[in-house]
Amino acid sequence: MNVPSPRPLKPFKTVADQLEVLRGRGLHIGDEANAVAALERFGYYRLSGYFYPLRRTKPAGQSGRLDAFVEGASLELVVRLADFDKQLRLLALYALETIEVSVRVSVAHHLGRLKADAHQHPSLLDGRFTAPGRNGGASGYAVWVQRFEQLCAKSKEDFITHHHDAYGGQMPIWVAIEAWDFGLLSRFFSGLKYRDKNAVAIKYGLMDGEVLKSWIRTFNFVRNVAAHHARLWNRVSTEIPSLPSIERCRHLAPLHQDGEARRRMFGALTLMRFMLRTIVPASDWHERLKVHVQSFPKTDLISLDAAGFPQAWDELEIWR
Repeated sequence: MNVPSPRPLKPFKTVADQLEVLRGRGLHIGDEANAVAALERFGYYRLSGYFYPLRRTKPAGQSGRLDAFVEGASLELVVRLADFDKQLRLLALYALETIEVSVRVSVAHHLGRLKADAHQHPSLLDGRFTAPGRNGGASGYAVWVQRFEQLCAKSKEDFITHHHDAYGGQMPIWVAIEAWDFGLLSRFFSGLKYRDKNAVAIKYGLMDGEVLKSWIRTFNFVRNVAAHHARLWNRVSTEIPSLPSIERCRHLAPLHQDGEARRRMFGALTLMRFMLRTIVPASDWHERLKVHVQSFPKTDLISLDAAGFPQAWDELEIWR
């Protein structure tokens, strides 16, 4: 099998060089000092993700985009889009922190009734999670335990040290769960027995634990993107959330009717809104989000369609 030789890395370019490249591709630079400051603040490569929707499309039948920018594209617009995205990430992280902590408490409270250290008892988990992997490899649960132990070993939290010194490292689940990251929580929830997933889901107005499982995976994807300061606004989720039936939850009917909205950021934000309505009924997060969305750059070159936002989205029942 012939493996193509890797291409040589692109040569280093100064900020001045980068500006010349952008000018040559048709991007309006504007004030030179502001342009230099923008590239020094964000970095050319980070901004390239925001450049992309402003590049010309290739001829019909070809995927991707040309290097040349569409007429009217400017560095100022790119920076405004990057700043909009930063605030969107912060709003998403605010909601996700509330959701993550609440789900932790729900899981720990439900399983803690069965065994104080329920996370250490494979018999309480789904057999598919605890069964050996392919060709006798480690089970999903064994991999989870290894990751959990690694987090504990690295942790500087006082409660970890206390339980290491006083209890030989053993912790009840309501303590252990405080050491889990969102990914560990997501994998553990996926590994619960069906009845236990359902019991937790009911607390959030969902009758099906498999639906909540898919939502947690979607939230974990968004959280990872936002926590790494990556572009979020027009991201397509790698985790397409399941939905309860319209009969059971009419508030989510718009996501049933629009598959693109469901798999893009509007879908994830709508699910966050659904969860927060139950967890913190008095929360004004949705109002703050609506105000922020109004600050999206006003231009004919890009729109919130790329994030899945439908027309008059803020008038939908779930967003009132």
